[in-house]
Parts: sequence; structure tokens; C-alpha cells
Amino acid sequence: MSGRRNKRTQVLLDRGSPSPSVMSGMAGTMASTSPVYRRVYPAPTEVVSLNSSHSGKRKLSSHSGAQNAPESPHRNFAHPALAEIGKIMKSLNDALGTLQQLGLNHVASLPELVLVGDQSSGKSSLMSGLARLDLPRSSGICTRCPFHIRMSNSPHWSFTVTLQQDYEYKQLNRPIKPTDVTKKNPFPPWVERPIRETKEFKTVPGQDAVEIEEVLRWAQIATLNPTMSHEQFVPGEGSYAKEHSLEDAKQKTQAKFSPNTVAFEWKGPDIPTLSFYDLPGVFANAETKADDYLVDVVRNLTLSYVCREEAIIMLALPMDNDMDNSKTLKVIRDANAEDRTIGVVTKADKLNVDSEDVWLSVFQGQKQKVGHGFFSTSLPPDERLDTLMLMEQSFFEGGNWPGKFSEFAPRCGVESLLKYITQQLGDAFQKRLPEIKEKVKDRLRGINQHLENLPLLPSNVEHEVRMSLKEFYRQVRDSVTSGMFEVQWKRLNVQFQDCIVKMKPRVIIATDTKPKSQPIEILDSDSENSGPVKGNNKRPIESVERVIVAQKKRRVDLGSIPVTPVKPKTERNDLYQSPDVAESPLPHQQGSNPFIQCLGKLSKMDIRDIRQEIMAKTRVGLSHIVPVEVHETLSLRAVETWKDPLEIYIQKSMAMLVNAVNQALEKSLGTLQRRFIFKESVEHLHKFLKEREEYQRKRIVEMFDNEKYKMDTMNKVSIEYYKVQEQGMLERHRAFSRAKAASLLDDGKALLSWETMSAEAKAKETEMLDKFMTKLPADDYKAEIEVAALVRAYYLTAATRFIDTVTMDLNSNLFRSFREGTLDNHLDQELGLFPYPSPDTYDRLMEEDYETAEKRKQLKTERTKLQKALEIMNGLENSSHQTTASGEKLQRQASVVHSYGKVEEDEALVQDEV
Repeated sequence: MSGRRNKRTQVLLDRGSPSPSVMSGMAGTMASTSPVYRRVYPAPTEVVSLNSSHSGKRKLSSHSGAQNAPESPHRNFAHPALAEIGKIMKSLNDALGTLQQLGLNHVASLPELVLVGDQSSGKSSLMSGLARLDLPRSSGICTRCPFHIRMSNSPHWSFTVTLQQDYEYKQLNRPIKPTDVTKKNPFPPWVERPIRETKEFKTVPGQDAVEIEEVLRWAQIATLNPTMSHEQFVPGEGSYAKEHSLEDAKQKTQAKFSPNTVAFEWKGPDIPTLSFYDLPGVFANAETKADDYLVDVVRNLTLSYVCREEAIIMLALPMDNDMDNSKTLKVIRDANAEDRTIGVVTKADKLNVDSEDVWLSVFQGQKQKVGHGFFSTSLPPDERLDTLMLMEQSFFEGGNWPGKFSEFAPRCGVESLLKYITQQLGDAFQKRLPEIKEKVKDRLRGINQHLENLPLLPSNVEHEVRMSLKEFYRQVRDSVTSGMFEVQWKRLNVQFQDCIVKMKPRVIIATDTKPKSQPIEILDSDSENSGPVKGNNKRPIESVERVIVAQKKRRVDLGSIPVTPVKPKTERNDLYQSPDVAESPLPHQQGSNPFIQCLGKLSKMDIRDIRQEIMAKTRVGLSHIVPVEVHETLSLRAVETWKDPLEIYIQKSMAMLVNAVNQALEKSLGTLQRRFIFKESVEHLHKFLKEREEYQRKRIVEMFDNEKYKMDTMNKVSIEYYKVQEQGMLERHRAFSRAKAASLLDDGKALLSWETMSAEAKAKETEMLDKFMTKLPADDYKAEIEVAALVRAYYLTAATRFIDTVTMDLNSNLFRSFREGTLDNHLDQELGLFPYPSPDTYDRLMEEDYETAEKRKQLKTERTKLQKALEIMNGLENSSHQTTASGEKLQRQASVVHSYGKVEEDEALVQDEV
């Protein structure tokens, strides 16, 4: 027995505090193998909790060095009873962490661990130690919003960050003042949301400390820029994160502070199961006068967490400061929360000899007493976590810690603190589990009742939505392909064509006129007039203006096509309107010719002006050749007149399409006008039609620009044909004009319409004009007449090409998209029905107003969270029932834990040494 005792003593000595050289080697090895601290001490699930009394005596072992010594990775000497207790604690703490992330505090107060303290109290280093993760401890990452740390043991390493948004940002139009911080408005400019919104930020699959730190920093910056999408700040992915450095982004945040939480879940081998909140440190003075309001805001945040009755408060107090000056301790006292507080004395290595007795009285409960007593840690802020934890162990076990504190050795070190708070948190949750479950069930019943009281939705919402939209799409296709639509469309095309043809440039061919006589104009290619005539078949000369006025007054007979009356406007806004489209009649309505107004903007060519154009562009020595530029200039000038009729054509085509879609909408979804499916369909259709119109307009305008760019055609047959026709007509008018100017014809004589004349009359007129021309000198304007003829011939050739191209493109592109399902796909996507609609999407579309829809959405979101919470708690209960059969055995095993620690430990150490 003595040999066993000697062997045990030697093992304990070997496991004592390492020498400085050994210490340095260990730290260097660990730093080189893993950037993140791995387990140095036994996991807290392998030991029972510490006593909460101030005596601090352990139930496991009386030797602090053995308790804190590194454990062999190959052996686990934990008693089965302790292992079972550890599993239960892990399940409880895992479940509690999940419930906290769900945001159920408005239903039932959950036990939670909250780390608070003044600025520069060593809180950030303490958080890193508890989380077993290298977190930034010198750059203020945790000073501008709360952090929720959730740790869990897992075979694989992962680090997941989410943004928990309990508050909404309401920007003020002026700087925030300290007077803005009130009891009702504790965190200006933030106001509380009715329910938490959680957004996934980023998951790091490994344990790269540098990457984890970067993700945490950007997550806080995303929280402080609430009006921007959080996705912009995801490192390596977001546009803002790619374009800005961390330091630059930190200086340009929209908000200086946020009560919203950055939550991260840290999983990995040997990671203890624990969940706690870390709050910004309380301070007395802001960096600038403009930020003075933050003093009260941060204090209010700390107070709001401390006042939660189920919160276990972890208060960090540095040993290099007088704890009587702690602002955070004052907050705890104001909330009467001392009994729920665990004191954590940080920076033990900074203890002043003169203050030892004062701090000893604190540990003994004689000064600044708190309910859970005090623990002590020594975590230098500028060290890596692996080195830092070894340094803390060496400090408390190597003789640096004053001997007068020896009775509190079990409460020294972050590992001892971790074991204690894990047990306390698990015990509190287990105790309140039945109460929490009942409150969740009560809230669920209330939500279900509230949902039942909301306006009823159709019995089969998905079927109703799908069938209504299917009918709408069918109605649209039928409307656009119907015979009525085709008739209207063809009539509009005819009117457009007729307008373009009639806008062929007029030619003034008279050069030598008698006094008070008017110059003769070629008004129409089919019916030209040159002066007043006698008899029923004769018409007087009319100016262009008189002809147009007469055409405006003359009613156009559009046949016996049925006319669809225009519905009067109702209070509901039409699907899509513009003043030009909505107020003008459609092509099928009698008496409508939208292109009449364009005929007042005809281009004219005076043969005397043509002569000037030729002279200006003719090269020296080539006066007998008419430059091509003359023909092109006059031709493109004539083409430019198409702009107005083209715009009218686009507008009228869209009016036809809108009218067809409106009618389809009324027929298919008219009974659902009060529901979102109708309102949103109208909104998305408006947008779709505008986009289609803009796209179609762009295509047609490009065609028009091509026509204006250059005189060009491959249709030689057409242009030669039109040139012969136009030149013959112009020469006839020119001969008639010259004969009248030479008094060979009566002033009252007028040309008859060539189309209405008989063959005999045509021959007689031709013979007469030929006879007159023999009496007159050769025409000086022959070249100009030829130019005018060619310009008009090109105009008709280009017009034919343009009309065909425009009408075909609009029909095969714009209307086709409605016939072949483009609208169907667009609307399904915009309504959220493609590709993966949820049941909530159908419910939303069947809601009757935004308030009801928002309320239903909030209730369903909360119900989903509560159902998940209930499932978690039921799982805990089932697990508990499974262990009930062995409960008595576990209790008996637990009762001998003390002797196990004192007697069987000798065997374990000997076996380990062997």
C-alpha cells in the first residue's frame, strides 16, 4: 500500500506545474499544430459540479493540481455515474441553447448565462477562455452589440454565425441626444420588433481562427448597417466586404451601437456544452460628445439582461481596480440581482500586495457579497488562447498565487468556472422545464385560436390559387388569339400603312405662275388636282390644309364590325394606362383613325429647292451628274416623318394588348379583387407590360433609326417600278402647269383623276399635252423632276419594307410572348409560385389585406418556433423517461463519488503510469 502511495505521489509531482522551458515548448507545439485552442483540461461533462458555498470545497478531489492536470487522450477514468450525468447536462444545455436562439423569452423566461462587466475588465479574454476560441480581445469586437455564444461537443469542427434581429432601426433626422434615451425608448434609434427575425450569415467548416475572427467582425458590421442587406458584408462573398477593408467599414457604420445580437455556434471535439451572452462593457464616458447617449444606452442594455429573473449573471471584476467603483456592479444592485450573480475576479496576476486582504474578504463573503460567490481567473489579454490557458494553470498552481487564497483553489481558473456555470445552467433549466413547456403549450393554443379568428381562407388555398391563375393564363391566350383581336389588329395595321403611304412627300412643280395664281402641288398619287374646273367630274385646286381639314371632317366607314363598349372607370385602378393609350379609342371603334393628325405634317419638295440642293452638292466639271447625296438627303428627310405615326402605332398596339389582358383578368380573377392574388397580379402585370413595351419600343426604334441612317435597298424591281410611275405622274402635272402658265389652257382647267379616266380620255389628254409641249421650249427642271420621282419611289419602297418589318416584329415578338406562356412564367415567379412555393405563399395570396396577412405571417412564424421548441422539450422528457429505470442505480453510484475520488484514483494513476 505504501508503494502505491509513493507511486501516486511521484505521478502527482510529475503532473505538477511545468518548468518555464517545458511550458514554452508545450505552447510552441500547440500553436504550431492548431490555431485554435484544443482541450487542455478534462471536459466539464466528466465531473460533478462544485459546491456554490464560499468554502469552495470540491466533491471530486482535494488536490487542485491533479484536477487541472492534462488528461491522456487514450483513457477516460470517469465513473459511469458521472458520465451519465455529463450526458444529461449536455442534452440540457444543447436544448437550452437552441431555445434561446429561437427567441422565446416573450413566452417563457429561459435560464441564461449573461457575462457583464465594465470596459477593460478582462471580459473579452474571459469570453475567449470560456468559448475555448481565440477571439479578438484588444480591438473592441464586442463593444458595439451583444454576442450569443453557443458551444457544443461534436465530432466535426464548424462555426456558424447568424444575426438575431429583435429590434428595427428607425433613423432620426438629427443627431441622437442623451435626452432621447428614456425608459420607453431605451435604445434609440432602435425599436423592438413584434417577433425575432433570424438571418444566416456564414458557416466556417473548419477551425481557422483568422477566418473566424474575420467573420465575427463583419457580422457585427452587418448588424450596425441595418438598412443594407447583410449579404453584402459576408467576407469573401459580399460586394461591400470585397470593396472595403475592415477598419474602413468599422468607421463608416450607420449605427454606433445595436441591441441586436450576433450569435455564433461553435462545435468541435472536446468543446464543452454551454450557452451564454456577452454584453458590451459598461462605461462612464464616450469617445466623443456626440456619442454621450451611448453611456445610457449600454447601461440600459446591461440592465435589461440583468433584470431577467432567470438570468444567471457572470460579473467580471478586474483585480487591478477597486471593485467599489464598478459601474456594472451598481447596475446589478439596482436590479436586486446579487443573489443570481457569479463573481469572476479577472487579472489575478495584477493583484497588488496592499489589496490582498480586501480581495480575501471578497472571496470569504465579507465584502461585496454575491449569491454564487467568487471565482478567479488570470488570462493575459495579449496571448493566444493555447498559451494563455497554460499560463493560467501555471500561475495558480506554481506558487505565484498568494497562499492565503489556497482554500479557494477549487475556484481558481477558467476551467473550474466553466464546470460550475455549466452545472448551474443545466440544473436551472431542468428545474424549470415543466413550467416552460406548459407556457409554450399555452401560447401555442392561443396562436391557433387567434389564427382561427382571422378571416377564413379557402378550404384548399393552393388549389384555388393554381386554378385561378390557370384560368387567367388561358383567358389571356384566348383574348390575344381571338378573331376579334385579329380583326382589330389588322385594321390598325391597315390604318398605319395607309398613313405612311399618304405621307409620301408632296412636290411643288409650278415655277412660272400667273399673278395671284397658286403654285401647283402634287397632293395625292391617286388623285392629283391642279385647279378649279367646271362640271361634276371636276374639282378645284385645294391646298394641303384644306384637304386635311376635309379628311378630318369626313367620317370613316369601318364596316359592320361589332363594337365593344368601353367600360366606365371604377375606383379600382386599371392594369396599365397612359394618357395617350387610355383616352383614345381603340382601332375597332367606329369613327376612330388615330393617324389623321399625322397627315398635317407632310414633307414637301419644291423643284426650285431641289435645284439649289443639286447646285450645292455638284462638283466642278460634273454639272451634268446629279450627286447621290441629293437623293439621299431628300429621301431621309421624308423618312423622318414616320416618327409620329410610329409612336401612335406602338401606343395603340399596347392599348389593344392591355385591353385584352384586362378583360382576361376580370373574367378569371374578378371575384378575387379583394385578395392579394388580384392586387399583386395587377402590380406584376403592370410591370411586365411596361417592360415588354419598353423592349418592343426599343426594337422598333432601332428599325426606324436604321431607315434614317442611310438610303439603301436591294429591291431594284420595286424602286424601278415606282420610279416609272412617279416620274410619269410628275411629268404629266409639270406639263399641265407649264401649259396653263403659257395660257395654252384655261385657268379654270383642272386635271382629272387618272384612275377614273377612260382609255379614250387618257389618250386624248396625252395627245393634247404633247401638242402643247411642242410649242414650249425644253423644260429646264427635267433633272429636278427626275430627282423628285426617285425620292418618292424610294420612299414607297422603304415604306413597304418598314411597315412589313414593324408589324411582323410586333406580332411575332410582343403578342407572341402572351400566346406562348412568357407571361405565365413571369407571373408565377413574381408571385413566389416558382420554383419552390411554400404553403405560406398560397395563404398570403389569398389574404384580403396587408394587416391580416402580416398578422397571420407573424403568428405562423411564431407557431413554427414554438412547435420546434416543444419537440425539443419532448425529446428531453423522453430521454429522461428512458433513464428512469436506472435512476436508483445512478443515485447509488453518485453517493459513492466522494470515495471514488479518494480511493479509486490511486488505482487509476498507477494504471496510467504503467
